[in-house]
Amino acid sequence: MLIGNLGQDPTVRYLENNRVVCNFSIATNEYYLDKNGEKKVETEWHMIEAWDQLAKNLEQLNIKGYLKKGSQVYVEGRIRTETLKDKAGMEVQRKKIKASNVQFLHLPKESER
Repeated sequence: MLIGNLGQDPTVRYLENNRVVCNFSIATNEYYLDKNGEKKVETEWHMIEAWDQLAKNLEQLNIKGYLKKGSQVYVEGRIRTETLKDKAGMEVQRKKIKASNVQFLHLPKESER
């Protein structure tokens, strides 16, 4: 379970066999005081992937202006690790969240749509 802000507007792609995928990133922040008592923030980025009906629902929310860069969202899902080859042919691992539930947490003002 994550709560964070969208790093960009979600992108939706329609694939073969009537599959739909929606990709976006969210940033989560951790706030703490350092040893000098100064407030610090650490930001972690998470790649999110939603499939089929959830992806279609997110596309509609995006069209209506509810899911835009900066919007706060709640995401439930499972962590998946993918192994890919980079441009140099080296294997790289990246983690993404396969979403099972996504909810927007802030209703944008009319001027934000």
